[in-house]
Amino acid sequence: MFSEMAHNKALVMLVIIDIIVVINQNLSGVTLTYLFNDYFQNKTAMSIALVFNFTTVILVAPFAQIMVLKFGRKESATVALFCGAAMYGLMLIIHTHSPWIFLVGLFFGSLGAGVFNLMVWAFITDVIDAQEVISGEREDGIIYGVNSFARKLAQAIAGGIGGVILTMIGYQSSSQGGAVQSESVANHLYTLAAAIPTICCLGAALLMLGYPLTRDKGVANADELARRHEAQAGQTS
Repeated sequence: MFSEMAHNKALVMLVIIDIIVVINQNLSGVTLTYLFNDYFQNKTAMSIALVFNFTTVILVAPFAQIMVLKFGRKESATVALFCGAAMYGLMLIIHTHSPWIFLVGLFFGSLGAGVFNLMVWAFITDVIDAQEVISGEREDGIIYGVNSFARKLAQAIAGGIGGVILTMIGYQSSSQGGAVQSESVANHLYTLAAAIPTICCLGAALLMLGYPLTRDKGVANADELARRHEAQAGQTS
């Protein structure tokens, strides 16, 4: 069973992409806090940034079905991730000192990962169909469990990496708070806050190009399963 899943390219790639996107979301939550506290020094903008990082997916939700029907899940998520990477990359290049300009870039950049996060469980349904085509058995619970474990693993990885990165750039912590960071550290915080999502979104988008379940393939799998189920029903009646 597990060996068959290991040969399911769609499952393997989706798990890897999901890990990258979850690491990005969790690491961004950490870096944004320090960025707005120590670089922009604007707590109001920080609150808005954290909302953008985790809730822009709500704004995408009403349009998700339209995108899927017109372009397909893989196609929509791939374009969105590339657009997100481009927006974060632009923020990395301009290195703005305005928190409000950064917030605009963050808003549009986070929409890229938001589209994938919105569709991830629908991707899982496609993967389950693909697995049934391969093995002849429907393994919903196991596949959901594999992806859920991968997401938990990604959260743990992000939690560990966050502290290590801050130490590497020389961030000065204080038990009483109020530690003043050097200009170099503050600039490194900006670079991290823009570079991490740029790299993660770009990496996820490039992997999505190799994800095998295009819209046409998903329809073909659904038709094949419908044919098999109809044949099985005819045999038992």
